Amino acid sequence: MDRHEEAVLQLLTANGDTFIAPRYEVADGWMCPSLVALRPAKKQVWVVEVSASGYPLSLVDRINQRIEKWYAPLLEQLQRLQVTHSDWSIGLLVVVRDDQIDWLRARIQDMAGVQVLSLETASSPWAWDGVVWTEDMDFAAGHIPRKDGAQPASTVPTTH
Repeated sequence: MDRHEEAVLQLLTANGDTFIAPRYEVADGWMCPSLVALRPAKKQVWVVEVSASGYPLSLVDRINQRIEKWYAPLLEQLQRLQVTHSDWSIGLLVVVRDDQIDWLRARIQDMAGVQVLSLETASSPWAWDGVVWTEDMDFAAGHIPRKDGAQPASTVPTTH
């Protein structure tokens, strides 16, 4: 696990009700997501991808194939193990550099259930709003709440 994944792990578990499995092998022969997060109280499963790349092209294919490559096998495994049940939801959290957010969003075929978050904000616990530290933290909000109320400066990268 690299330092960026560790920062996101800290963000996701700050609420005290999220369990994390790093590099969980979802399906044979396909890349493991950075993290799998379970929120039992909310009956949520989150596949989490973290990238500090300035050109996360390989991430685009993984996101666009998430349903058949991650969601279906993961939900089947978790239900078979009686960790979750059929009433649990599943989503994808993608944490990338601020300058890659718009670039990445433009390449995702279907944004349903996908949240693209700021790696810079995820790596800055001193900037997090107090709600991050509670069970009220909503991963589906599409952003990480900050004390100053600011949203990430999402811009188109100039290098690609």
